[in-house]
Amino acid sequence: MTKPNATLIGVFVLGAIALIVAGVLFFGSGTFLQKRIPFVSFFPGSVAGLQVGAAVTLRGVRVGQVKSIGIRVNPETHSFLNQVNMELMPETVTIYGVQPPYEENVVPMLVQRGLTARLIMQSFVTKQVNVDLDFRRGAEVSRLGLSTAVPEVPTVPSDLEAITKKLEELDIAKALEAFEHTLASVNEILESPELKQTIRELPGVMSTLRHTLNTVDREVAALSGTGREAIAGSAASLQKTLASVQTLAANLDREAASTLGAARGTFKRADTALDRANVLLDPHGRTAIQVQRALDDLAAAAARLRNLAERVDRDPSILVRGR
Repeated sequence: MTKPNATLIGVFVLGAIALIVAGVLFFGSGTFLQKRIPFVSFFPGSVAGLQVGAAVTLRGVRVGQVKSIGIRVNPETHSFLNQVNMELMPETVTIYGVQPPYEENVVPMLVQRGLTARLIMQSFVTKQVNVDLDFRRGAEVSRLGLSTAVPEVPTVPSDLEAITKKLEELDIAKALEAFEHTLASVNEILESPELKQTIRELPGVMSTLRHTLNTVDREVAALSGTGREAIAGSAASLQKTLASVQTLAANLDREAASTLGAARGTFKRADTALDRANVLLDPHGRTAIQVQRALDDLAAAAARLRNLAERVDRDPSILVRGR
């Protein structure tokens, strides 16, 4: 019996190991030796369609994958919580201001800036679900803060969950009752005799309305022609009136000019007369002194005549004898 060659066996073993390593490096595109940053998210809703190995995307770019999926049960509240453990591939994300290689604290830093996780459907045919990361500031997030060895990324409800929540909040029974009441009211209106009578009379009403509209069109056309003629006549009359007003204004301007000239002459003569009157009426003026002297002379003459009259009255012979 031939003894096995140990050297040959060792060569086969080393070749097999080399082939395995080469296959891993080839089919994994070199990802086997790359560093991963683990993180976790807790989804309160269903994660149906999410599988291990599903893509973790950021704005449509694959940046990681799902490593494991589990359920946390709270025995006190009998509530269930889906725990999704994921890994981030740092080589697919470039963070300005932070130099690679990234440490585990990069995930909390991104969470502080609004990073959240949401389930999105990859295909409506296969019902497969991926985890989508994005910065959603102001969104209603769910962050449990449970004790974990890796950082937690808050979650937001998916579009389907948001619609389901709205439907759960909607009172279907009350809405159906209101809809049935509305249908009953509409049916009552449609079955009313007044509506049926109105429908029967509707053709006659439409014919009368059409005739009325035609009459109104004719009257409006005639009124429009009459109105245009009246407007044209009024415009001509208005032009004549404006011309008369302009002529009257010109005449008034001329009359006013002549009247103002005459008034100025009258005022000038009045000023002269007033000046002369002031000269005559001045008690210290020459005329007033002369008038005063004349009056004094007249008074003296009157006194002499009165004296002569008294003497003649006592002795008429004085007229013959003289003094």
